[in-house]
Amino acid sequence: MKIVKVCIATSRDIGYKCQAWAKKNTPDGFELTDNLADADIIMCVMYEKILGPEYVNNSKCFNFHPGILPEYKGSGTFSWVIINGEQKAGVSLHLIDRGLDTGDIIEIREFLIDKKDTAYSLFKRGEEVIYRMFKNWYVDLLHNNYTAVPQRKKAGKLYYKKDLQKAKNLTRFAKAFYFPNKESAYYFNEKKEKIYLNYKED
Repeated sequence: MKIVKVCIATSRDIGYKCQAWAKKNTPDGFELTDNLADADIIMCVMYEKILGPEYVNNSKCFNFHPGILPEYKGSGTFSWVIINGEQKAGVSLHLIDRGLDTGDIIEIREFLIDKKDTAYSLFKRGEEVIYRMFKNWYVDLLHNNYTAVPQRKKAGKLYYKKDLQKAKNLTRFAKAFYFPNKESAYYFNEKKEKIYLNYKED
């Protein structure tokens, strides 16, 4: 009987936590490996690298994506849902194909965004959801016990890290709302106090 090799690819602590759980719960007939090239099944958990065709074409590949698909592909999604004024965030389990977060969807789990939430708090909540999803789906994924639904074509947006870096620059907003003796741009802190972005002319 051929042993099926499974690789849990990750770049984050939550992925290592999933690896530790999998070591104790991998059923007979399957074996964990750290080598992507040896794997028959690859599960990505917050993995920062993109799997190349040499893996996608030769292995069954899954991804636990921190974002609701197809609306939020790519990276920094927990920042973008706040920037875009969304009411909910989530995690998607999907098959990996040749595109970036475009594979068929197996499950999406959503959670509401609270007024006090930050990108960091959403990220931590997302990690908790990913861990629960991983434990719920791990054995079923190994045994091909799932249904996957194609994503809507040309739906959503693909967010890159460089987009988030650009969004950090608030110079335009500070300048746009600068006018002597007028209220400048601001944000609210946790105490609901206004914190102003003070722009100074040369």
